[in-house]
Amino acid sequence: MNFQTKAEEILGRNLKPSEGIEISQIQAQEKILNTRIPAELSSFYTTLGNSELFTDGFQHFAKIEELLIKDNKLVFLEENQSVVYWAVDLDDHKTIYQTTDQDFEEQVIWSKEEFELEKFLEMMLYFQCVMADESFHQQSKSGFVHYLSLDNEVYDLNTNTKDFIDNLGENFKEVVNGNGLSIYWNTDSIITYFLDSEGNINDMVFACTKNEKFSIQLIEDYEFNEF
Repeated sequence: MNFQTKAEEILGRNLKPSEGIEISQIQAQEKILNTRIPAELSSFYTTLGNSELFTDGFQHFAKIEELLIKDNKLVFLEENQSVVYWAVDLDDHKTIYQTTDQDFEEQVIWSKEEFELEKFLEMMLYFQCVMADESFHQQSKSGFVHYLSLDNEVYDLNTNTKDFIDNLGENFKEVVNGNGLSIYWNTDSIITYFLDSEGNINDMVFACTKNEKFSIQLIEDYEFNEF
């Protein structure tokens, strides 16, 4: 994947070289770990490793020097509440696993994710952006200025809201479907919701947008709330 193209599409601006890290930093860590960092993950870091919106907006990507190996898996991502960790298999450089075991000195139980590394990282670009708070967006000059949420009970009770969510594909591109998430994107907005085991909306719907008129429409017509 071309992370620069994808990130610039989301942000609506050109990336700066300083938003990535030097390849020499990756090579130095590879020597310390005595392994090759998977190419897609390496590309993510060289493009966006210093962009806090994408590396720390919600979930936390490890700094290059913090990467660690457990059970021949490279642990690179920590959930925002430090409950879940994600790793990529170092045999095939693409299979993603998660664990809720937090002591990597002890035995770890791994669960395989639905998405492989490339799709998983693409998902994270959108997810980090829609879940990040205002400070990350201001720092990154992303252009997103409105952040909204919707309780799934409103979706269940409000026919107008249900129709809007069920037909997001008419005005948005569905960029992610699976791995517990559905994410829709257009040039100035991202909408995401969590999926249950049957593919239905679970809990909340979240949106971020650069478009004030669309933000007002979400509030007045579909009962979203700003946060």
